[in-house]
Amino acid sequence: MDFIDKEQARRDIVALGLPQIVLDIIDAKPLPDNLDITFRAPHTILELTQEQQARYGQGRITPLWTGGGDYTVVAYHHDPTRQEFFRFDIETAEEQQPIGMNWQQILVEEFKTLWETDLLSSARLIEISGWFDFKYIESLIDELSHSKLDTFEKSEAWYQSFLQKLAAP
Repeated sequence: MDFIDKEQARRDIVALGLPQIVLDIIDAKPLPDNLDITFRAPHTILELTQEQQARYGQGRITPLWTGGGDYTVVAYHHDPTRQEFFRFDIETAEEQQPIGMNWQQILVEEFKTLWETDLLSSARLIEISGWFDFKYIESLIDELSHSKLDTFEKSEAWYQSFLQKLAAP
């Protein structure tokens, strides 16, 4: 990836029109409801040298956050042939499937995880989703409440199906 520092990441976030909370994440501000566990500043990438960052893909990429306790970075690829959100693994630098997500799709995994942890009420999740401009939280909560996702295969099938519903027309 082309070298990027925190200030360039901030400028990219503003240019993409992403919600204020994404700037708060980049700035490592404390987030309400311990959300800074799920949405952490991508220091692991932004603090690398130009040579070290180069292993994480080709072209202009803006890291947005890392997930809590894992080695996944959520990022935006600026290449005109892509212009998409995606995840990549910090250790292997490999893009994770599916690639090519829009803003609504990239948020599904995070909000599914927040719902599954059962630490926040549905009303609170709905409020938090507004901070991210996630428009499908009520549908997500409804589907998760009525789905039996007791195996990895069932959970993955539900996830892929939900992502398809949010795909751009």
